[in-house]
Amino acid sequence: MNERPHGGHRGGFPAVTMTGGRTVDRYALTFPVRAGSEAVAADILFGCAHLPVCRPETGWALLERTSVFMAGRVVVRVVDITCPPSQAVRHLTGQPQILAVEQRLRPHLVHDCDVTDEASLRRFLATTVMRVASGNGRTGRLPRRAVLYESLPGHAGELARRLAGITVVSGGTTVFRRRDLVVHLTEADDESPPVPLVGLVTPFARLARPMTLVTDRSVGAVT
Repeated sequence: MNERPHGGHRGGFPAVTMTGGRTVDRYALTFPVRAGSEAVAADILFGCAHLPVCRPETGWALLERTSVFMAGRVVVRVVDITCPPSQAVRHLTGQPQILAVEQRLRPHLVHDCDVTDEASLRRFLATTVMRVASGNGRTGRLPRRAVLYESLPGHAGELARRLAGITVVSGGTTVFRRRDLVVHLTEADDESPPVPLVGLVTPFARLARPMTLVTDRSVGAVT
């Protein structure tokens, strides 16, 4: 993989970070589940943590780390990959265990996604991917926490910029944005629960909620 600068403002896709001395691209998807499906969806997504590790052709896993957060009906998937997105999608859709999880989740989605249909999957990804406002830090395997913000009309950009200015002493942060939703992801040894930065964002946000970590799956070298 070509060496690239890591961290810093990206303003698009993806966030570039470092883990174990390797460059990793970070993406996030956000989508709502149907009202009343929150608990069922969380249970299905929790099962992803217990899937067997798939063995790609290379010696390193294509998906370095996957974290799933929820706040109410909002789901956020953060994925660190070591390959082009199209290759990661092909890898995932070629795994029967993963297909089974996605098909179980499908009836609970507000916006339908048939992972066995390329056009349906492409539409879903296009409407759920979050833009990266900023990303910085060498993250390794540090614990992740996330806070979900819903901006006031027209203030998502400023909200994301304010959050991007916050640094973690021994870790990293990534700020994702899609329309009026902004997610502040932090990675640090601090085990304290995520706390919305109400004082900082009050002029720009109408909602600030800590997100629950549903599953966090890290994969190192495949042997």
